[in-house]
Amino acid sequence: MASEGSLEVYHGDRYVGRLYDAEPLHFEYAPAWQAHPEAVSLSPSLLLTRRLHVGHEVLAYFENLLPEGDLRHHLELRHHTNTVFGLLKAIGGDTASGFTLLPPGESPAPPTYRPISWEALAEHLQHRERGPLLSQQDEEARISLAGAQDKLLLMVLEDGSPAIPEGSAPSSHILKPDIQGLRGVWGSAINETFCMQLATELGLGVAEASYQPETRACLVRRYDRVPDEQGGLRRLHQLDVCQLAGTPSLIKYESDGGPGLARCRELLQQVGTPAKDLQRLIGWFFFNLLIGNNDSHAKNLAILYTDEGPRLAPFYDLMSTTLYSALSRRFAFRVAGEDRPGHIERSHLETLARAMRFQPRYFLRQGLKLAERMPAAIDSTIATLSAEAPQGTEQKLLERLQQRLRGNCRKLPERWAASHG
Repeated sequence: MASEGSLEVYHGDRYVGRLYDAEPLHFEYAPAWQAHPEAVSLSPSLLLTRRLHVGHEVLAYFENLLPEGDLRHHLELRHHTNTVFGLLKAIGGDTASGFTLLPPGESPAPPTYRPISWEALAEHLQHRERGPLLSQQDEEARISLAGAQDKLLLMVLEDGSPAIPEGSAPSSHILKPDIQGLRGVWGSAINETFCMQLATELGLGVAEASYQPETRACLVRRYDRVPDEQGGLRRLHQLDVCQLAGTPSLIKYESDGGPGLARCRELLQQVGTPAKDLQRLIGWFFFNLLIGNNDSHAKNLAILYTDEGPRLAPFYDLMSTTLYSALSRRFAFRVAGEDRPGHIERSHLETLARAMRFQPRYFLRQGLKLAERMPAAIDSTIATLSAEAPQGTEQKLLERLQQRLRGNCRKLPERWAASHG
């Protein structure tokens, strides 16, 4: 196959293989990578033992590295391409994975960063048209992070100031400003910061998030980047559940045919996730019900390949979506066929527990205990964040969150604890 229509895949400075622009997509492992003692396969569907992979499994893995929704459409217009390969070629340098995609003949270069101030970033975000993650980059920038929301990849330096990763340099943080252009959605950055910090307060194991005041954005530390021995960053491999399932990002909701909760547990277990991580899944499920996060789909769960083995990744993208009347009132997962959070009862939860291979009594107890602990955690998280957030919109949103979530902690467990019939 000709190398012009291809991308080289690297893990650090090791050559992994080549992605070919063919119909369907082809991926070929390098023999040296297959023979390396620390080599990992890109995904369970792309086994290391087979050199050439063609078709659906290749598409499912690589398509899930791209942004979704309006942001993908913006990239298609900007780069005059709507193919997965074309978009990866344009922006595939620092994906949500341990791998880097580079043009043929280009190998990973020492990372470089362009210092910038928070004030300059704020000015830029204020005047952005679409896709702030690209508009301050040159045309050759190759960065990508899956998700429908605008995101800016940054390196936060030791003194706390930001810098723009250039080329395929790894980023340490993701800056998530308020969602624009969705009717009725406001203050999403303070909403996400609060929900992430609340989950931290409750010990659920989430990515570290803070409110960045100059840019009025949620700043999330990347858990898939860790310090290396040279003072830089090392990429860790991760796979979201859609990649584990071999389904494209368009099928991330159970209602569209994506993985349900029982299938999520099964996929996590198949790759060797320890039992304590499978139990964390219960907390994630109940937390999303209690905060009103109806967008808690399968792409918001991932496996992180750590030095100790595969682990359920810290949770991310936590937000109270039911605060916004224009967004879906239906939960991302079905609970024994029911996806209206206010209609989920004890019998639904017991059926779900059995499907997920948990003892129903244990499963229910985790949800009820979380609901008991949450009001105090809500109040302490609000108190901390209110001191950092500007007056006006952000304070108003925090007040509404406090009221709504406290109400959920009172009302939802009443249905969960009620006996049958």
